[in-house]
Amino acid sequence: MKTIWFDIDNSPHVLLFRPIIEILKSEGYNIIVTSRNFAQTLPLLEKYNIPYIRVDGHGGKNKIKKVFTTIKRAYGLYKVLKTYKIDLMVNHGARAGIIAARMLDIPIISAFDYEHTELLLIKLFSDRIIIPSVLRGLFSGSKFYYYNGLKEEIYLCDFKPDNSFLLNFPFDTNSDKPLVTIRPPASHANYHNKSSEIIYNYVLKYVLQNNCNVVLVPRTNVDISAVQNLSDNIYIPSKPLDGPNLVFYSDLVISGGGTMVREAAVLGTPAYSIFTGKPASIDIELVKQGKLTFIRTLADVTKIKIQKKRSRELVIPNTNVRDLFIKIILEKIN
Repeated sequence: MKTIWFDIDNSPHVLLFRPIIEILKSEGYNIIVTSRNFAQTLPLLEKYNIPYIRVDGHGGKNKIKKVFTTIKRAYGLYKVLKTYKIDLMVNHGARAGIIAARMLDIPIISAFDYEHTELLLIKLFSDRIIIPSVLRGLFSGSKFYYYNGLKEEIYLCDFKPDNSFLLNFPFDTNSDKPLVTIRPPASHANYHNKSSEIIYNYVLKYVLQNNCNVVLVPRTNVDISAVQNLSDNIYIPSKPLDGPNLVFYSDLVISGGGTMVREAAVLGTPAYSIFTGKPASIDIELVKQGKLTFIRTLADVTKIKIQKKRSRELVIPNTNVRDLFIKIILEKIN
């Protein structure tokens, strides 16, 4: 039985790899998952009953500290996994995992969809790299494999709305008040731009001035403490919610990151990105398609339309992106 190792070091990648792990398990492969205590990553792994080995490490905002923490976590992964016989490592931009896999002489399949992040380790050490086809003109070579669409389609192709999802919310979700989901910027990411925090604070005030209910999906405890006494109309879940259901039942989504706005674009919910760093090519394409609006200045904030969603018609994507990921994994391991 061959063993595949997934290093899942950030919240969105739990949903991303969950269906792939389930399919590979059903094909008879042994799966090892490593993770770290960062954002909602561990609670989400527990929510979906994915066993994991915890190896912590995150350097915060300081870039030098990030480098040393990445190396330290890589060594921690090496020590934990050196007694295992692992045939392949899979990740989505998990740099510590990539270093550890190279130290262990394990073949590496990596993926990324944001071209402006630090990519040296990914390009240098990965055997195969899976990226969106909109990046084809920027990255080429025998290592690169391209998919049409969004990585979020990997799990949204199986999405089924839960009719009871809103029942436990602390406000009347059947009222005329729009339901607004807000995700703060990723202040600890290596691609973070401080302007995003200014925009976020302004957007939050703007939204609360309107007659609506807000679900805040925090990244850190700082995000929570900053809004705890701001308004009774803000709901901060104590446990990770089902992200796709939250996006589907929201009337609009505002996020400082990419995953949630792309989920909204797929599921037909108006999406606004308050990320002010260099925009991803995939997000620029969504703007062209009318599925995403950039909020990059204070003047742009008035572009946000706080209103009930006109339609909840659900268009489910096909399984093509998921099928390609699994095909590449199986081809490499076999």
